[in-house]
Amino acid sequence: MLSTLIFVFIFCVVAVLVYMGRYSGRVRFEQTRLIDAPVEAVYAMVADFHKWSQWNPWLSPESGTALTFSGNANGKGSRCAWDSATMGSGTIEQLRLQASERIEQLLRLRHPFTVSGRSHWTFENQAGKTRVTWAIRGRVAFSMRAFATTVKGSLTLDCRHALDQIASLLEPANAARYEIKHLGVRDVPAMRYVYRHYQGAINGLPQAVHDVTAELRQQLATAGVPAAGSPLAIYFKTNIKLRTTSCHIGIPVATPNDFNALPVRELATHRAYVVRLKGHRAALEIAWFYAMQRMVAEKIQPDQRLPPFESYLVDDDNPTGNDAVTDLYLPVRPVATG
Repeated sequence: MLSTLIFVFIFCVVAVLVYMGRYSGRVRFEQTRLIDAPVEAVYAMVADFHKWSQWNPWLSPESGTALTFSGNANGKGSRCAWDSATMGSGTIEQLRLQASERIEQLLRLRHPFTVSGRSHWTFENQAGKTRVTWAIRGRVAFSMRAFATTVKGSLTLDCRHALDQIASLLEPANAARYEIKHLGVRDVPAMRYVYRHYQGAINGLPQAVHDVTAELRQQLATAGVPAAGSPLAIYFKTNIKLRTTSCHIGIPVATPNDFNALPVRELATHRAYVVRLKGHRAALEIAWFYAMQRMVAEKIQPDQRLPPFESYLVDDDNPTGNDAVTDLYLPVRPVATG
């Protein structure tokens, strides 16, 4: 009997090793952004580790966790480390620096997932602006090999957000920028809304929201029914891989009357984790990503019985969209009592 158990145990271990061995665990990607600032200024934001606290995507400003340094902060062999309960921990070491052109770093992330590899930066002057590229080449821990694609997607958004933050620090005041604030868990009252269904590309949703909202407002005005809140997008199914979504674009109404031409739905009262995006709505994907990441870090359980939604508090048709305000609501499970 004992020999049988030992055989089964060894077989299971070998099976797991063979399964994990099917995956390379390789993580390779890059993000590029054109920043309206001189190459020297952009390079300095990356070369000087003391500046990383302003834009490090793995360091939460709300956590109060600071970077720690060793060596010359902007020279070869210098090193910075961070350990944030909400955003993760890791270290970066400068390996090679070529002023205003290239930086090569050794990257080790330990939490929320383990990744080791090289971080490469390139800086290119383009008519007084800077085209900066951040590339990462590494591998996840053996136990995470099957999830390498998920890790890659998360790190890609982290790097994209970091480049956006560097741009916001250096570009002129009238340039497009955004800010993400975590408002925490809040009560959401029941609401009734008229809507149109949208199913299609995520990229097409902003224009659809604009067009459908205008149409709904016109129909409500014709019916003599006032809106009872800001326009909404209520998500029912989103396929990140295919970049598609199925959702309702709606406007809250207080009247109990039925509408001949407009379908009506109700959203029950509940609690939700709320994140506010102030600025251009092209950053909505990043805001959703950090909202979900914060919920995991704070062990807030999502309630998948209810749909997440966006509330468009302030519209902004200007090219930068800096004055737009959007709240993101992620339903959470009720707290058990008794």
